[in-house]
Amino acid sequence: MALVLLKPPFSSLFSLNYSELAKIGNRVLVVDLDEQANASLSLGVNKADELDKATTLKEFVQILDSLKERKELINFLKEYDQPGFKPNEYIQPSALNKILSLHNQANGKIDVLPSSYQTTDSSILSLGLYCNKKLDNALRKTGLSKEYDYVIIDTSPSLTAVSQNGLLAAQYIIIPSQMEYFSVYAIRRPIKNAEEIHDDTNGKRGNILGIIPMMVENVNLHTTIKSLVSKVFKDIPLLPEIKRATAVGQASHERKPLSLFAEQNKAASSVATQFSNLTKQIVKQIDHLERNSSK
Repeated sequence: MALVLLKPPFSSLFSLNYSELAKIGNRVLVVDLDEQANASLSLGVNKADELDKATTLKEFVQILDSLKERKELINFLKEYDQPGFKPNEYIQPSALNKILSLHNQANGKIDVLPSSYQTTDSSILSLGLYCNKKLDNALRKTGLSKEYDYVIIDTSPSLTAVSQNGLLAAQYIIIPSQMEYFSVYAIRRPIKNAEEIHDDTNGKRGNILGIIPMMVENVNLHTTIKSLVSKVFKDIPLLPEIKRATAVGQASHERKPLSLFAEQNKAASSVATQFSNLTKQIVKQIDHLERNSSK
């Protein structure tokens, strides 16, 4: 099992990569730590289909209000240590599983521990002492960390009580970034936070796997910034890049794994290959680190 933190928020793009992990037979749990809940929506939970059909503000608000009745991330963190706690009641299967099951002989799947507008700093801080370690404790004490091959934690880019839960739970950290000056400037803080956690935990947490250049175009600016990133963060590898492609948004909107979407849309085949190569590289790095840590 690998706990991987995805930071900052490219959920609607990167959720396509979760399906690549599942497609090769992995059991994947996505923990959504972002109050905007992009990962939950793009993976087909949070009543995503109903929200797509909403035509008025009143309908939209009614759908959001109905989420109060279900168990989600904040309830999971509040209740995990209570007698008779059943973690699977808080987890929802991704809508992608039905599609994957038709094309996948390896029994991979994606489940989601969803969030919503209820996942706020104040709700986390109300959990009391050591609230920033609640996610780490909950995943391990409930046994969920052993039920999945990969636990992907999606967070917002800023350091908050919510995102700090993800940082303190994650063994490995992936940092996607557009090759724009402000985007690259913004990743300095999560890198510094990860390095501090890595030192404080003797390397058990905060291992940065690399920076993913996202939405890359063949322009001088992106080439220049990629070179700058390599020089400034010379100890952090650049992972395989993902080029800008309208097919990515289309696949995400239809909530289809990109590789399957590419079967009907030839324009998507190139970026589908990029996501596949990226997944293989991430899995390879994690496997290497896991083998070395077990020696």
